[in-house]
Order: sequence, then C-alpha cells, then structure tokens
Amino acid sequence: MEYMTLLIADDEPVILRGLKKLLPWEEMGLSIIGEANDGEELRQQIVRLQPQLVISDISMPGSSGIEIMRELQAQGSRIPVIFISAFQEFDYARDAVKLGALDYLVKPIDKNQLEQVVRRAIGIIREQCNEELTQERLSYYEQKSRLDATEKLVNGLLDGDRRALPSLLETEALNNTVPVTVCVLEVEEQIHHERWEEQERNLVQFAIANIIRENLQQHEQLECGLLVFKEDRFVILIQHTDEDTPRECMHLLQANIAEYLKIEMGCAIGQTCAELSLAAVSYQSALEALKRKYFARTGSVIEYDIAVDDEQMMTDSIVISSLPDLHTELIRAWTALEPMRMEQLLEQLFMCIRREAKSQRYTAVTSTYNSILTLNRELLQRGGGIEQDHTNSDWLSRLDACATYEQLTYEACHILRSLLQQSSNKSGGKELTLLTETKLYIEQHYNDNITLETVAARVYMNPYYFSSFFKKHTGQNFKNYVTDIRMKHALKLLLETDNLVYEIAELVGYNNVRHFSDMFKKQYGRVPQEYRQACKS
Repeated sequence: MEYMTLLIADDEPVILRGLKKLLPWEEMGLSIIGEANDGEELRQQIVRLQPQLVISDISMPGSSGIEIMRELQAQGSRIPVIFISAFQEFDYARDAVKLGALDYLVKPIDKNQLEQVVRRAIGIIREQCNEELTQERLSYYEQKSRLDATEKLVNGLLDGDRRALPSLLETEALNNTVPVTVCVLEVEEQIHHERWEEQERNLVQFAIANIIRENLQQHEQLECGLLVFKEDRFVILIQHTDEDTPRECMHLLQANIAEYLKIEMGCAIGQTCAELSLAAVSYQSALEALKRKYFARTGSVIEYDIAVDDEQMMTDSIVISSLPDLHTELIRAWTALEPMRMEQLLEQLFMCIRREAKSQRYTAVTSTYNSILTLNRELLQRGGGIEQDHTNSDWLSRLDACATYEQLTYEACHILRSLLQQSSNKSGGKELTLLTETKLYIEQHYNDNITLETVAARVYMNPYYFSSFFKKHTGQNFKNYVTDIRMKHALKLLLETDNLVYEIAELVGYNNVRHFSDMFKKQYGRVPQEYRQACKS
C-alpha cells in the first residue's frame, strides 16, 4: 500500500506525541514522515520532505504558520495545511483561511473533528494526484503526438518526399540552410535472431533509442539531431556546421551503447549535403555505406566517401584478377611445397572475392564456399582432399555464421589450411609407397641410363616436384642417390670379381671409364685399380 505523507509541527512535545496517537494514521492511509518543533524547522522540513499534508500549530517560535502559508502560496504550492491553536483568534483564523488553509482547529483538539478534516484533506490530495496524473498523461501524449508527427515527416523527407519540408521547417527545430548528414545505426548481432523474444527486442530498441536521444540532446556541436526508426534501423538526421561532428557523434554513440547495453552497433555516415531538402540523398548514401559493414571491422564507423575510396584502392591492388587463375596457382604452390606463396595467394583470393561480391554478403559467402569446393576437387584428383559428405555443408554453415568478412576470411583460411594438411597426411602413405617403388626401380635399373625425368614420369610427377619430393624423403638429391647405388655395386664387383675397370664401369651404368674412375675416387679416395691393389696387399 502506498501511503500519503504527513508532516506535523508544534513547539510543545506533549502535543506532538498526542497528535501521533490521536488517530490511526496508517489505517487512514497516511504516514508521518517528519516532525518540527518551531517555524524555521517546519520551513526546512517542507522543502526537504515535500509532504502531501501538513498539520501545524499556527503560532510557533521562529516563524508563524501565516508566514509559511504566504511562502507556500508564492511558490504555487498546493499542500493542504490544517492549523491548530490554543486560542480562538479571529484574525489568525481569517488570515489562515484567506491564504488557503484547509481548517483552523482550537486546542484541545476534538478527535472526531480532526478526523473529519483529515479525511477531507485525503480527498483533496487524491483529486490533486488524479489531476496531476491526467495532466502528465496529456502532456506525454501531446509530446508523443508531436514526436510521431515529426518522425512521420522526417521519414517522408528521407524517402524523397519534399512536401514534408515546409511542415518540418515550421517546427523551428530544423533549418534548410544548415548542412545535413544522415547516419544509420544497426545492431551488429541482429536482435531479430530467434533467441530474442519480441518483448526483449522492443526493450532493447527502446533502450538504444533513449541513449541516442540523450546523446543528441547533450551534443553541443549539433544544430539539430532527430532520430527515427526505419526498416529495423536507427536513422539519425543531423544538422551541423563542423564537418567532423557526425563522425564524433557516431563514435560517441557506439561507445555509450556498448558501455551501457553491451551491444555492438554498426554505423554508416552518409555524404553531407548543403541543405535539408537533400536529406534523401544523404540517407541513400548512408545505406550504400552500410552495405559495406560486413566488409569492415566490428564496431567500425563507415563513412560513404572513404568507403568508396577504399573499395577502389582494394580493386587496384589485386594482382591476379580471376578466381580460376588463383585456384590454379594455389594448387601449384601446394604441389611445389611453397607455403609462403600459398599465403600470398590466399590473401589475393579473398581480395578478389571481396571485389567480385560488390558489397553483397551472400555473394561473398557463396563465392568463398565455392572456392573451397573447387580446391577440394583439385586435391581429390591428386590423391588428397576430402570426399563429399556432411563436412561440406558444415563448411557452408561455418562461413555463413561469420558476422564480418574479416571473420569469414579467418574461418575460410582455417578450413583451407586444415584441408591441405589433411591432404598432406592422406597422401603421406601414398608418398611412402611411391618412394619405395622409386628406390626399388633405381636398385634394379642403376646400370641403365636412368635420369630424374624418366623416373619422375614413372610416378606421374613433374620433375621439379619429384626432385623436391625425393630430397624431402631421402635427404639426398636424386643424382647423388643414384651415384651412391652405382658406387656400392661397383665396389662389390671390384673386390669380388676379376673384371677389368672398364667392364665394371659398363656394368654399373658408366660408358666413360674416366668419368667412372673420377666418381669412384671421389667416393672412396682412390681410383678403382689402386683401391683393388691396396685391398689385396
């Protein structure tokens, strides 16, 4: 139960104690919130406690009740006052009634008489409360009606309806000769997501709108700032003379909303136009800038002119212009074991995707997904990659869940690196088999005219990659490995047979005996004949 508040005053403590016990105040809906022992204290208590009813002795030290009533009347106060006095003084009673006192009671106070007066006071207080409530409601609805009408006109102006301009100028809040910039704010994590109930969305929108309006009112550099809610976005029409004002205002709004509501807002600033009638032009440019929100960092303020310049610079910086070319180069770099080159190509790939997406989020996501599928198909043809299964749909879900293009590129790089790593692991067993086959072939054909090109062709590798592959797994280049095999067999023939040196050279694959002798000496420190003699002696 909400009690009405009562303040009592008398310079005699026994009277104060008696007043508190005389009536069942709480049952009547009253709560005694303070007591005063003289006129000055009563004055201070009225200012501090703002009671709804006062019962006071009319004559107390410090200041009389009549003086306090005159002060209340001068302030426009409507607090009902009941005076009590030890004397039936006509002048006091007349002045008290003239100044608006509710009644004048003579001590000793009659309980029934006091109760009747108090109940009459309660009725008056209720009427006053109802009047104030009604007035507040009227004031609220009048203000809301004006605000709704202004927002409707602003919405029309932003849509290009210049018929709204004269009515807006009549409000005196706007000036057609002051530059105008339209800014658009959007919740980064859409509050229309399934996890948000409608009531929660409404509360969030209400809270954001309050912060925006409060900031607009407090910003000293703004000539005018109006907020409308349009197509699930917060649209702010700003009139200003300083060109930096919109940027400063939006950064401040983002910071305050993040601090108080823990919500990130994407923000776009349209181009500044010379007059209010061109607000629709500024609004459309703000929407164009907002489309690039996906391609900006979280919490960025995107300015239309700067966004256009950045887009052009990004386009000009691309080296390889087509996605198919980039896919081919990426596979080539992977095959050639060039990780640094792959990183450079990935960077170019995502720049190319962004350029071709033309600020469209859906296009960026699908193009990135298709690039991953294309690269996976290429890897499958080379014995790597991942077979088509639920993993592919998982890739698309992961990419689509990214809030910004920056996050998308990070996630896509993670998928691609994982894919290439799995391909390398998957091809690891195959590589081991190929290495075994290669070594066996060399062991069986070391005495033939075998070359790196002929052996690479047998395992379906290009010579460049085969050379890297062979050295990676043996620690030797191909030519030295073949020489070691030939020298091993030559040494065996030299020590176990009586074959002449030129015969041994031919048996291990050398047509030039001088070249064979040089290679043998390089391997074992002596030419073949000297080595044989040294071993026999």
